[in-house]
Amino acid sequence: MTLYKIILLFILIGLYSCGQNDAKHKVDPTAVRLNNNAMTLVKFINNEDSSKKAISLLDKATAIDSNYFLGYYNKLMFLDQLKQYDKSVLTVNKLIQLRPYAHDLYLTGGIIYERKGDTSSSKIYFEKSLAICNNVLDTMKASNSNYIMLITNKVSNLIMLNRSSERDMMVQEASNQLYDANLWDRNTESALNSLYELKREEIVRNVTSNSKVPI
Repeated sequence: MTLYKIILLFILIGLYSCGQNDAKHKVDPTAVRLNNNAMTLVKFINNEDSSKKAISLLDKATAIDSNYFLGYYNKLMFLDQLKQYDKSVLTVNKLIQLRPYAHDLYLTGGIIYERKGDTSSSKIYFEKSLAICNNVLDTMKASNSNYIMLITNKVSNLIMLNRSSERDMMVQEASNQLYDANLWDRNTESALNSLYELKREEIVRNVTSNSKVPI
């Protein structure tokens, strides 16, 4: 498993976990249709006009339904492509308002601030994401399907906070727990071993709202 795939994996799982709460909110059908139309433009995301059109559609979707989580989340992808980081900050903060305990959103917010060159603000987001990861991991068993994703997220936050020295011990502890739970296999080993070499610049470059993959 490549490093890119590992990062992409934990982002997608994180989005899936957050998205489960959407069952409690009945999204306006028109907003859903606008979102779906916007997502047909993902394959043309490198075209500036296509990204702008997608953002326009998603703006309409979230104007119709201000609690439409997926509409805001997908908007981040196109805003990131256009490097519209000020608007990205507003969007990720709305997502956090809707999902205040979603560690992946705080990590994404921190990355956006890093790209803006605002390291003071990014630190606040990374620390919040790390705190949520720690709270969840304190009671999470290695057999949980989100365990590796949480470990990956925690490692990413530690690196962004310049606390890489804590990484090796944490990854080794996670490896031991997975081994003891008889969950150790080639893919797990590859995923965790890749975390030892994860670099700050790789996180900033690769971690976006959903790595330009339609959800």
